Amino acid sequence: MSYSFQPLTDEELDSYGLMESGIYNFEVNKATRKTSKNGNPMCELQLTVWDNSGKTYYLFDYLVFSSVNLNIKKLSHFCKSVGLHEEYKKGQIPEELQGLSGSVEIGIQESQPKPNGGYYPSKNVVIDYIVGDSSKTTKPDNDNFINDELPF
Repeated sequence: MSYSFQPLTDEELDSYGLMESGIYNFEVNKATRKTSKNGNPMCELQLTVWDNSGKTYYLFDYLVFSSVNLNIKKLSHFCKSVGLHEEYKKGQIPEELQGLSGSVEIGIQESQPKPNGGYYPSKNVVIDYIVGDSSKTTKPDNDNFINDELPF
């Protein structure tokens, strides 16, 4: 007698539990002041992100306060997404970001080799924050969540 199961490829195993690339709603759970590897001030964000069916995912992202244009662009988009554009224009945003929400573009970073052998698994990453009307962006109410994309 033997056990029966559906075998999965390494690629299928790596992608298990990942969100599809796309745009989703998020809320900041926690924001922690840190220092980047290059010595710049940085904010580590712990985000809750909801997919289109209301399933919850938890991701980390980092806002680095440096003169690198890519870092400033991401910071600008984050501030516009969560309603802190005026603070951004003044060059000062609060450290307390918990509870702020907006929209975010999520991608997948493929597995990468570890320096000492083996591989880091694939993971979801924040590509950018979506600029728009963040007042309409809220977490789904699971009791009344409607997904118009479900086929019937």
